[in-house]
Order: sequence, then C-alpha cells, then structure tokens
Amino acid sequence: MPEDWRHAVHMYQPSEGLYISCISGRPGGKWSFQAAGPAAFSVNILLEGHMQTAFDDGAVVDVSAGFTILMASGEAASGWDVLDGQTDGAFRLVSIHMPADAMANLTGLNMDELRRRARTLSGDQSHIDAFLGVVPSSSTLQRVACGLLGFGCSYAGPCLSRDLYLRAKAMEAIACFVQENLEQADMPLPVPSDRQRLIEARALMEKHYAQEWTVQSLARAVGLNEKRLQQGFRALYGCAVHACLTRIRLNAAIAMLKRGTSVTETAACCGFANLSHFSRMFRGHTGITPKQCALGISPRIAHQDTSMVCLL
Repeated sequence: MPEDWRHAVHMYQPSEGLYISCISGRPGGKWSFQAAGPAAFSVNILLEGHMQTAFDDGAVVDVSAGFTILMASGEAASGWDVLDGQTDGAFRLVSIHMPADAMANLTGLNMDELRRRARTLSGDQSHIDAFLGVVPSSSTLQRVACGLLGFGCSYAGPCLSRDLYLRAKAMEAIACFVQENLEQADMPLPVPSDRQRLIEARALMEKHYAQEWTVQSLARAVGLNEKRLQQGFRALYGCAVHACLTRIRLNAAIAMLKRGTSVTETAACCGFANLSHFSRMFRGHTGITPKQCALGISPRIAHQDTSMVCLL
C-alpha cells in the first residue's frame, strides 16, 4: 500500500465472514492494485473521488462519487482497482465484503438469483461466473456509509462495542441495498440503452432532489420519452418517478433532521412546497412527525399504494 494512502485506510473484521474497508482522506495520488479471492459478494459505496474496477479480462467499470458498485462472484476470481485520490482531492469509500456462502446464509440469495434480480447498470461478466454492476447511491445508503466512516475507535485490541456497531451498520447498508436494488417486481429489465438513461435520471434526482422534477422535465434531461421513462422506473426501481422522488426527498429529510437541521429549513431544502405539506407527507410515510424524528425517534417502514417506500 502506498504511504500516502496508508493513513486513510482502515480495515475491520467485526465477525466471521464480514469484512469492512473504510477509506477516508486526501491521499493526493492514485493507488492501483490487484485483488483475488474466492466466491464473494460486496457492496462498495463511493462517497467522494473516482475509481475504476474490473475482473481480469472483463469490462472496466468507471465510477464517480455518488454511485455504488455491486460485485458478486460465484467462483474464485481476480481483478484490479484504481482508486483516484488526486483528481478530486478527497477520497471516501466504504466496502462491505462477504464470502458467497455467508451472503447466501444471510439473505437466501445465491449467485444466480443475484444475477437475475439485480437492477444495476452493466452486469454479467461473460467469461466467468460473476456480476459487476453500478447504481446511484441513495441518500439512505450514503448516510449509512457516512456512519461507518465516522465511527472512531482508537483501541487496537478486541472491542465488543466497536464490533457490534460495525456489524449493525453493515447489515443496515446491505438491507438498504437489497431493498432498493434486488427486491423489485419480477419484471423484465429495460434494454441496456434505456437502463443507462434511467440510472442517469435517478442520479439527477438524488443529486438535485429540491428541484421541481416532472416526468416531462426528467425525460427531457436524459433523452428518453415519458412513457419509456415511467415504464423503466417501474421495471428498474419498482415504483413510479414521483414515488421515487418522494422517497429520495424523505430520506434526505431524515438525514438532515438527525443532524440537527430545523424542520422549516429541512422542508425548504428537500423541495416540499410548504411546511404543512412536508409534515403530512413525512408522517404519512414514516408514522412519526418531523419533530419526533429530530428528537431521535426512528421512522418506520411504510408502504404507499403499490410503491414501496423504505426509510431505514
């Protein structure tokens, strides 16, 4: 490991079959390395910076901040990564890694099921039994990743509280990723060209959730007609465009309220027309008021019509 990266990298094994890598810093350079291992599953949440990754002899995945990489291999595999801490300065990444059998025991999902159900850009690696996909990181998933990066424990030896916290946050991240990207209705995926535009559309809403998005304006922004945008969202994300935007806004609101932002400021920053509308929507989806959330009461998981809105 290069010296300029050493201070930024922290690796943990809080329990058997669970590995967590947290990278946070300003290394000022690039780090290229080879990796190899047995059949495994990993969720890699890039919060800042830029990276490239690939299986050997496979397609290169180029990832920027705000995206998550899903890696799943059904056999021993090798590949490479290039982490770029130079172009944007800061680099922040959380990687949660589990052997395939541990993931199967946890979720009941084997490699074939992961391949069939994953709602990501790109996917199968035709030369090996593996999958490598990219999806925009939801505000919820980014919040969980920030919690992992922000956890500090200077004690080098065994630490029960540290391991319990890391296990809990890793399970929360996996649950969030599975809900958002693997638990959709069993519908055919859109064609690859549409899939790219649909992922761009969701990324736009994740980044600019305060903007007054309509189906028409979003379709125009990504170069897709409105019907295919709506159909694609239901197939790829299991909900309509407006339901997806509402979920994004409410997840962002929860994160802001928990950081101490006022209810009034949160409503304005998250794109709600007025405070009463925000409060009605928040309570209808979470079962609690924004003020209760700010006081530390956890939102519940709620369903609205046929569109699942999970607030973790």
